[in-house]
Formats: sequence, C-alpha cells, structure tokens
Amino acid sequence: MAESAIAPPDPLAPRGLPLTGLRRRLTRTAVALVALLAVVHSTMLLLYVASDFPLAKTYAKQTDWWMRPMFPQDWNIFAPDPSRYNVHLEVRTRVDGRLGPWIDLTAYDNARYRGDLLPSIEDQLVLRRATTQYQSSAKAPGADEARSRNARYLMNVITARLDDMGRPSGDAIELRTRSTRIPSPEAPDAVHPARYEEVGFWKVTR
Repeated sequence: MAESAIAPPDPLAPRGLPLTGLRRRLTRTAVALVALLAVVHSTMLLLYVASDFPLAKTYAKQTDWWMRPMFPQDWNIFAPDPSRYNVHLEVRTRVDGRLGPWIDLTAYDNARYRGDLLPSIEDQLVLRRATTQYQSSAKAPGADEARSRNARYLMNVITARLDDMGRPSGDAIELRTRSTRIPSPEAPDAVHPARYEEVGFWKVTR
C-alpha cells in the first residue's frame, strides 16, 4: 500500500502559542494601556508647546511635571517674534565678603563655541534655557516648587561655567541680565543703552 504524501507546511500559517482567553485579555489590556499612555503624552505635549493657550496656562503645573525632565521641548506651535534684544547673563561672586567684577557668561559661551565646526546645540542652549526657565517660573504665581528646582539648576550651570573659567564661586553669587537692543536695518549704526535686570542673589551651597 502506497504511503500517503505529507503536504508541506503552509508558510503563511500562524505560528507560536495560541491566544487563550487569559492571554487575549492581557493582550487587549496592554494595548489599551499603551494607547491611553500615547493619548495622555500627546495631550501633554500639545499643551506644553502651546503655552499661550488659556487651557495650557491652566494646566501648566501638571504639564511641566509630566514633561520635565525626561521630555523637554525647545519649540512651539507658533513661531516666536524675532528677538529685538541681545540678552547676556552676567554674574559676580562674593569672596571673603567682597563682591568681584561682573563676568559675562553669555560672552564666554559665545567665544567658546565660535569657530567650532560641529558645535553642540544642546550645550549652546544650556545657559540661555536655564536662565529663561528660572525667570519664567519666578514670575508665575504659585510655582514655588518649579522656581526652586529651576534656581538650583541655574546655579549648577553657573558654577560649572565659573569652574571652566578658573573663577572661584565664593560663598554667594549675584545675577543680572544685560539687554542691548539690536539695531534696525534702517539704522544699523544706532547705539542703544544697555538695560539691566536683577535676577537674584544666592548663597553657594557646597
């Protein structure tokens, strides 16, 4: 009696363990959780980059908690107005009870990366971003936790820059911003006086 031929396996046939009732429920639950997480993150991202919307301002604290420090964004839905001022952060340290001269940290950063063929965008934005974050939280009512966190971050950036420059941090640091208006194309040689704004005076903790 001739042996019956065995048909080759169908290459399109499903393989693996069959989905039992428990596995099917677990799979559906996992997919639902991932979808919910994606919706929540997308909503937080939208509110974070649309900071001018009233709804975004209402939930600014919750959005900031969700997005930072793991998912910071450096863009907005709407393009900002071109800057009309060059803003530099200046600091001076108190050593042995005496305040030293003002040090332009922004100018130091600019000189540090000028001429670099492949400068790190992230490194270039650290000082400006830290200053902007602190100033924004300092003006926001009821943002004590964010203000304290941003102040510590800004101080860490400043002390790191001072160490790079070989300058002592002392026992206290005073901060201010110097804003100089950018000349318009119609009057490129116009000279505008600098405008100073006090940022803070903090003790240095070791």
